Amino acid sequence: MSTSLYNSQQDEKILWLRLCDGDRDAFGEIYRRYFPLLFRYCIRFTTDRSLVKDMLQDFFSQLFLQRTGLAMPVNMKSYLLVSARRKLFRYLAQSAKLPAGLDEGAAAIFDLELSPESILIHRQHTEQANRLLQQKLHTLTLRQKEAIYLRFYENLTYEEIAEIMVLKEVKYARTLVYRAIAELKTLLAPNESALMFH
Repeated sequence: MSTSLYNSQQDEKILWLRLCDGDRDAFGEIYRRYFPLLFRYCIRFTTDRSLVKDMLQDFFSQLFLQRTGLAMPVNMKSYLLVSARRKLFRYLAQSAKLPAGLDEGAAAIFDLELSPESILIHRQHTEQANRLLQQKLHTLTLRQKEAIYLRFYENLTYEEIAEIMVLKEVKYARTLVYRAIAELKTLLAPNESALMFH
């Protein structure tokens, strides 16, 4: 099946059904499309790139081996992010890289860096403004960073963010994002006049 047929949400359902039927081409397409996305997301929780690669290889192997028992996800992207996140936390716990008492609802680290795709950056910003924004991103809480990443870097809905981050209600996802943006605005405000003259 041509990759051009996999473009819409409907075609992703067909892709998933073909995976469940054991179609290796469908599995290869899911791997090709989602491995980079999952790697970019998971590497923000740990600096151990090898662990993340091993975890994802294991994750995709299990996906294929357990394909007959898989239910049709409403959204493949958020389903895979939820599943990979859970598996990563288990891997980190097993490798003693997850601090004691930390569960799936929290993270030891979450590295958030500026991205050209992020709507937080506007083209008219100077290099200095981007550096300042990067510094301010590091002042956000780990949960705020993760919510910002999922919302603006991966374009997920608040419902999907709540599911991925194991939040009890969707409003908590909205609150995390709104507070992070408000905090960034507050932190950047004292520097706005300085940036205007450079």
